[in-house]
Amino acid sequence: MSESYKLVYFAGKGRGEICRLLFAAAGVKYEDKRINFEDWPKVKPTTPLGSLPYLEVGKEILGQSLAIARFLAKKFDLFGKTDLEFGKINAIMDTLVDYRSEVYKVMFEKDEAKKAEGMKKMDEETLPNLLKNLQKMLEANKCKDCGFSVGKSTTVADLYLYDVLEGAVTTKADALDKYPDVKACYKKVTSLPKIAQWLKDRPKSDF
Repeated sequence: MSESYKLVYFAGKGRGEICRLLFAAAGVKYEDKRINFEDWPKVKPTTPLGSLPYLEVGKEILGQSLAIARFLAKKFDLFGKTDLEFGKINAIMDTLVDYRSEVYKVMFEKDEAKKAEGMKKMDEETLPNLLKNLQKMLEANKCKDCGFSVGKSTTVADLYLYDVLEGAVTTKADALDKYPDVKACYKKVTSLPKIAQWLKDRPKSDF
């Protein structure tokens, strides 16, 4: 008997989208439960960890977005073919995690002056540094040969790279032009039939 899955997250992309991308890539059905922000105060006490996302796997519950993503990637054979590929995938993901943490810190800054300063730093330093590091990693992994960040098939690293960089590309269409391997991987993800279908059909959201 196959396992049932229910992903619970806000009505937007945010930290939950990597999990949805993994389900899409694997072609696995799940319940995509979306919580509206106005309902969050009353929903929060009912959640396992007081935070979203969480994943119900049958009667079991798993929290933390990247713990869920890594679980699904392993389950769906999207975590590399060797131990070394597994390590390289995690290295790319952790590099993206560091950047995304900085993004969220700026996004949720309440002081407008500090927020403007943070946005400027993100644009001029943080994002370019991330892209330089990713380019080095993908070059070493011979990404240009096939468009995949690690190995010769889709992994969670490709999907997370797309997920984290989507905002930057949406804001600035040429954001990846100086980083050919990063751009190749990003475009490869959007060309995968199951992912392309998900991107076309997924609910529209502001974040």
